[in-house]
Amino acid sequence: MGNKQKVTITIDEEIVKEIDRLSREQGESRSNLIGEAIREWRQRQLKNELIKGYTVMAKEDLETAEANLEVSMEVLK
Repeated sequence: MGNKQKVTITIDEEIVKEIDRLSREQGESRSNLIGEAIREWRQRQLKNELIKGYTVMAKEDLETAEANLEVSMEVLK
């Protein structure tokens, strides 16, 4: 995955307890759990951005198709 860098963060005690519980249950370090959570969060963000972009593109494509259909119908008359 590349070089690792140590960082210091401040988070709520309840979240730390949850991380520690998950760490014990899954046999993973805090760092691995938090890193994986951030990677998954980023993947969801990218997926949502793609969905939004494709939704906008689909609307534009539909509008273009409808406009072209009108022009084509005029030509066929």
